[in-house]
Amino acid sequence: MTDIAHLALGVRDPARSLAFYHDVVGLEGAVREADFGFVVTTPRGISFSLIRGEPPEGLGEVHFGVALPGEEAVRTRRAELAGMGIREVDWWVEPGFVSLKIADPDGYVVEFFWEEA
Repeated sequence: MTDIAHLALGVRDPARSLAFYHDVVGLEGAVREADFGFVVTTPRGISFSLIRGEPPEGLGEVHFGVALPGEEAVRTRRAELAGMGIREVDWWVEPGFVSLKIADPDGYVVEFFWEEA
């Protein structure tokens, strides 16, 4: 079985991005500073690297998602982020699926979603 264990993003300001992913997205884990930026190792063992550099342009539909436990949790998160002044990129509701997309400081899209099993 293959599983994704690492995600690395090129970001203009790794410290700013680290604060965004911690404070806005809610990413938790051990943080290690490196010459290139930061590596966060989540409690599930996934490495999330923020590498100083230029993000790619024209990401299209590229995004990554944060699963929430229910439709109401997505709606609550939407209200919290709006209260923080975070700009919404997309809001989608259909039977059995709710999705909220926001952009990080470099334009990467993060989706908070719930999908009925």
